[in-house]
Amino acid sequence: MKVITKITILSGALFFMGCSEKPSKQAEVKTADANTVMVASMERFKNAWNRGDASSVAAEFTNDAVRIIANPMSPVEGGAAILKAFEATYSEESELYNSRMEVEVVVNRFISEDIMIGAGMFRILGENNNILEHGKWGNVFRYEDGKIKFLLESAHRIPSDSLTAGVAAELANSITSEEPHFEKIQASIHNYISNYNSKNKEGLAMLFVKDAVQNVNSKEGIILGREQIKATENFSDGGTLNANILGYRYLGKDLAIAYGNWTAMGEDNLTVNGQWGNLFKIIGKDALLIMESAGIK
Repeated sequence: MKVITKITILSGALFFMGCSEKPSKQAEVKTADANTVMVASMERFKNAWNRGDASSVAAEFTNDAVRIIANPMSPVEGGAAILKAFEATYSEESELYNSRMEVEVVVNRFISEDIMIGAGMFRILGENNNILEHGKWGNVFRYEDGKIKFLLESAHRIPSDSLTAGVAAELANSITSEEPHFEKIQASIHNYISNYNSKNKEGLAMLFVKDAVQNVNSKEGIILGREQIKATENFSDGGTLNANILGYRYLGKDLAIAYGNWTAMGEDNLTVNGQWGNLFKIIGKDALLIMESAGIK
């Protein structure tokens, strides 16, 4: 898929609730709740990170959560693995030891009664306020008991060094799944690759819902809406895109998450590799992207 950036100071959140000209009272409440619970979540996450508190950070994730981040180049799946990863992040051997996090929320909204999305920017600063990492995030959250927890974290740093020419990464075989609608996700990924490689902006944009969110490395900031996705497409990641599926979960209520690796090679043999973690809406025979979030290795 495509590529990404990371985070900055927690500020105001923009959020969108439905397309009705006269939103229902329930929708209005949801909008207010979306902002409130997102701000609280980001404050808890940021404060726990700044304390180097692996247990508290890991507690912000569901037990079956997945992390898709630049390092490692494979999904971190489940509560135990996520806790272990954060313990390593805050160890004295880590380049992120004694670091602090700054977060900016650009967009957040409820997708269903218990599923919420958010996207924005991040920065990780060292003890001398030097920037260790920065980039973008696009996450899926589960809402329960008045707060949200990470269900899918898809956060990707902007590489500090320039890309170099090389051989495209050999992608592992995609998984198979018996969960509902998996074949529609397979078709969506296939169609994304096909439209990207044929440089079909219209076809690519139609793989997204109308009010989709897109985080990709070839574009500045967070892209909001199908029309802006089409208008900002420049196919700068390379001439040939490929991707696999390494994980899939049907969330119910016509919502699904999937994640995997991608690789793109240009005509000059410049190759970029990365990961993606996306949220889909099942509509009839199709799986359309609600949020695309992908990043460079």
